[in-house]
Amino acid sequence: MSSFLIITFIAGFAYFIESIFGFGGTIIFLGISGFFIDFDLLLKVAMFLGLTSGFAILIQSFKHVSFKDLKSILLMTIPGALLGSYLIDYLQINILLNTFAIILIAYGLLNLINPDLNPHNYIKNGFIYLGGLIQGLFTIGGPFVLMGYKDKFINKQQLRSTMAAYFFIINLIRIIQYSLSGNNISFIIHQYYLTSIVIMLCVWSGYLIHTKIPEKIFKKAIIVCVTIIGILILFKTNL
Repeated sequence: MSSFLIITFIAGFAYFIESIFGFGGTIIFLGISGFFIDFDLLLKVAMFLGLTSGFAILIQSFKHVSFKDLKSILLMTIPGALLGSYLIDYLQINILLNTFAIILIAYGLLNLINPDLNPHNYIKNGFIYLGGLIQGLFTIGGPFVLMGYKDKFINKQQLRSTMAAYFFIINLIRIIQYSLSGNNISFIIHQYYLTSIVIMLCVWSGYLIHTKIPEKIFKKAIIVCVTIIGILILFKTNL
């Protein structure tokens, strides 16, 4: 099977899941595709596909975006995202990914054991700032941002739409930053524009499931997803 078909199939599934829960698409995409495709290429593709996924959700659910919350998240994460994109060439990637994975797993398990767990605001804000840095490094900061911010959204649709707006903006910034540093992403767009169309269709299909999930189950599912994502990263980096 060609790399194009592998990337398209896995990306369609990954961003279908993101459309349901509001995050996790890029991590699933990188985690599974990384078994078959060069990781450096996938990071570039993920920037474009993450932008596409966010745009598709915004077309569908723009009215649910909380611009107040979006502004707060951006102010807390953009500095780290800009820093992370410059540091990626100088840091030990596997050590970082293992550390992030362990944090995700620990957070998920603690919340599953004690559903009433409510960390101090300092810890929640720390997750958000860390999410910005991880977004800049690996484009997978969404779970950390949600770990710190999810309780501030009034419902699941606001979470999904506001996070989509965040992913759209942060990936756009990353693409611009990447281009200004002398790199060319136009070949990615040219090669995978058909993949972006598939992703948009998958995102719009995922919304049908999103609307049918009760709020209480949705919140529990977010914790389960965070835990699974942590396990996926840990497994991938230590294979």
